[in-house]
This record gives sequence, C-alpha cells and structure tokens, in this order.
Amino acid sequence: MAGYWLEHDSPEFGSAIDELEIIMHFYHGGPARKSLESMQEEFHQALKSLPKTKFLRKKKRLTLEIEGTFITGYEIERQSRPPIQINPVWVKSALNAIVESMPMLEKKFKKNDDFDFNSFKAYCTKKLSALPSTIEELQPVYDEVLSNKKAAFEKLDPWEKLDINWEEYHKAARTLAPEPFMWSVTDEFAPNGNDTGADTLELFKEWNNKNKSKSAMEFLSKLMRDWDIDIENPYSSEYSSYTYFQAIVGLAFASAKIRGECEDKLKKLADSTIDYRIRTISGDVGWEFKDECENKLAMCKSTIEKMA
Repeated sequence: MAGYWLEHDSPEFGSAIDELEIIMHFYHGGPARKSLESMQEEFHQALKSLPKTKFLRKKKRLTLEIEGTFITGYEIERQSRPPIQINPVWVKSALNAIVESMPMLEKKFKKNDDFDFNSFKAYCTKKLSALPSTIEELQPVYDEVLSNKKAAFEKLDPWEKLDINWEEYHKAARTLAPEPFMWSVTDEFAPNGNDTGADTLELFKEWNNKNKSKSAMEFLSKLMRDWDIDIENPYSSEYSSYTYFQAIVGLAFASAKIRGECEDKLKKLADSTIDYRIRTISGDVGWEFKDECENKLAMCKSTIEKMA
C-alpha cells in the first residue's frame, strides 16, 4: 500500500527513471520451514548490509533495499490468515523508512541525469504528510491503482508479463525452456514456480558461481543432504517423495536456464521422476487441477528430453 500511495496521481520527475523498485526486508523470528534453516541464517546476515541502493541507468531502474523494523516477518505471517488487511500504521512506517532513505538515493544521481530529485523528495514527503489514518480512506486508492496495474498488465504479451532480467540467464535459456509458464515464479506446476523449485533455482545459481565445472549431480547430492532426504530412498514418505520430485525437475530447468545444458544423468532422473509423479496422480479423478498438472508435466518432460 505504501508503494500504491506514492504511485497514485504521481507526476513525472524526468526520463532517467522508469521504475523505482523498493524492497523491504523483515527480520523473521519464527522457525524456518523445514530444510531452510541455513537460508534463514543467511537472510538475517544479509540484513546487516542494509540499506543499499543501485541505479541501473540503461534500464532506467532505481532500486532501494531497506529493513522494516516496525514489525517482524513472523508477526506479519501470524496476521495473514484470514487474508491480511491494509494497516495504516504499517503503511506510515513504511513510508517513513522510504523518506528517511532519500539522502542515500540522491547520491546515486549525476548532474546530467534527467531527474528532478528535489521535486521527487518533496512529493514523497508531502504524500507522507497527507496519508489517511483509516482503512476506509486508503482502500479506494488501493483499488484504483490495482485496477490500473491489472489493465496495463493484460496488454502485455506472455513473455513481457514475466518481467525477467534475461541477463541473469544463459543466452540459450529461452530456447531450452520455450514456454512462458516454465519461467513462472507463481505457478505451482512450473519447474521453478513452486517453493521447492524456486529454492532449487536460487540455491543452484549461488552454487554454480563457484562450481561451474562441477556436475549438477554434486549439487543435487548436497541439496538432498541439506534437506534430510535419502537420495537412495527418496519415496520413503510423502514429504520426501514430493520434495524430491520438485527438486529434480527444478534442477533440470535450473541447469538449462543457468548453464544452457542439462547433463544426461539429470535428464534421465528428471524423466523418471516425472513419470512417477504422473502415475501417482493418474487415479486422483476428483482433483480439479489434475488435467492441468498432467499437461504441464508432459510439456516439462518433452522439453527436458530435448535439452542439450
């Protein structure tokens, strides 16, 4: 809502920036999801490097990463069921944090950048002062901005909707994973769209930076050890079976996206795990997403078999 409030009726400040991306990180005092304890520790270590900002001039994108200290991630989660509502106190605290970061943002600009930073700073300060104190006043603004965003989004083609920075991936990645859904970060049936597949992709990116010449199977072995899954007997439980399946398929696509290839052992393993998954859901006739799941699994299997 803080971002929507700033965006609502916003004037132009110059051509140097098309997008201001603000990421607010929250300390999470609760227990980590099983197998992700080390990632939680790394995240909390990363909080110490905040705030930080980056100006990508060619892309006209300014990014700001700050820590939200007015609440914890655990407290947010506790209040997210039923669906979380707009909280004016949180919105004001978030806007305060953004305004306080203005001096840091200002340092990123050069004299020849076409951007009126003083007007931008004054605008943000004014919006903070004018922030309503009730949900009833904020809700119409939220609805209007959301509606405009949805209308603009629907005009984009399927690839544009993904909003992916292709520089992070291998030049052959889109050829190897040629369907937009295979790049989705929200589709449960996409290779890297479910939680496990997404974690696998991010962890493989990090591992690959230091292990470019090593087999992806070495990464898989380490991943399974970290996640307490017996790679020799992965179907011993429902958790183990499903996590193993998602990790294998996620890794096959992660390797193709990052390295531009998927080695034979991994291809065969992904092939067999997809076959196993299709067999397990074949009799689940009452599941409303069965056909969609089977179709996307078949597409993933065919795509993996064609990978270099």
